[in-house]
Amino acid sequence: MNKLSLISVALSFPLFAFAAQADTKAVLSENEPTQMVEGTNFNWYAVATNDTKGLNKIREFHDMGASGVQQIDYVVNCSNNTMAMADFAVLTPQGRMPANISSATVDMLSFYKPVIHHDLKIANSVCGKQLAMLKTNAMP
Repeated sequence: MNKLSLISVALSFPLFAFAAQADTKAVLSENEPTQMVEGTNFNWYAVATNDTKGLNKIREFHDMGASGVQQIDYVVNCSNNTMAMADFAVLTPQGRMPANISSATVDMLSFYKPVIHHDLKIANSVCGKQLAMLKTNAMP
């Protein structure tokens, strides 16, 4: 499978979250639309927002070339400026590793104040002006 196909497979994974029954799930699910946020040449993001709880679920994809695509799920709490990692996987032509998707709930996560540049960039992108501008172009 070539690199373009692998990226297509990565994007076909669930990019939706925060449906009524999925409010407590920490990873993105298939029930509510997200917005795509442009990253760098090798990163891109899917974001789902729950305005009533101030929570944002982010799925970050990082292209590692022939090694696959990293898929990292975060939950960002914009109301108190904290975030938590909810899931990590590598998507390869052979499938997702690990195969199981995290069943963690938001209450099970350990939230922290973002300090490193990578985490600050995610939190600022989601909670800042970029997300407000993207809401006008939300995916159906």
